[in-house]
Amino acid sequence: MKSSVVAFFRFVILILLFRSVCLGSDDEAGCPLPTLLAKSGELILDDQGMLGEEFVDGVRVRRGKTKWKWMEGSGAWRSHWVQDMGHTPLVSYVGFRENNLIVEVTFRYGPMSEDWHDQCFRVAMDDRPKITGHILSAWANRNNDFIDEGFLLQHITKTKKKEILSNLYLDKRPLTVEAEKWYTAVVECVGDEALFRMGDHAAYAQSKELRASKNLVSLTTGKTWHEVKRIRVWKASLNPEWPDLKESVLKKRIELPSD
Repeated sequence: MKSSVVAFFRFVILILLFRSVCLGSDDEAGCPLPTLLAKSGELILDDQGMLGEEFVDGVRVRRGKTKWKWMEGSGAWRSHWVQDMGHTPLVSYVGFRENNLIVEVTFRYGPMSEDWHDQCFRVAMDDRPKITGHILSAWANRNNDFIDEGFLLQHITKTKKKEILSNLYLDKRPLTVEAEKWYTAVVECVGDEALFRMGDHAAYAQSKELRASKNLVSLTTGKTWHEVKRIRVWKASLNPEWPDLKESVLKKRIELPSD
């Protein structure tokens, strides 16, 4: 009897956690969204677009100034890209070294008004220059043909000449998004596990490659405008409740349609 009651309350907690994420909008109080796999530790950075080029303890931001514009109306950085401009807008944070991280980003996709526009958003964790590629890429890619479409977790390594050595899609789920709607994406990476959530989407991975030390977090957007309102990164440890939550969380992932 006692075990069934405990199981029931754990189920209720899980539903509440998913409901808070499923709202998909910015938290006006600025409170972090609940995490599941990870337990948050020290806050490494909190960028709301007004803190300049350097954060505490030497953490720095590298932002392509020609591709980002501060929008007073929405209180966010808006990306800008036109054809033949080169790499799509990118912002990265360096100056730390951690194995386990939580990254939370509040952003929105712009509408597609040109035939070359696409809606694509990525959070990546790297160890540069030791590893060329990305230890973990969390993609919310609606229609960029550079990689597979969908809600994805990927590990990719390359040679110094950018030749692909390995390209592992660790999880691949369908994606449904709306233009100009605010989303908060959360990427949790602890040990050899990673969990990526946004709205009612979830992707999960377990791979030895994820254990690597990480010294850089980056965000990449697609070719229509995208706005980024807030970026937070925390040191992390394993949530002791995760083993009990894991099965229920993974069951909630959206399945790809069968052929």
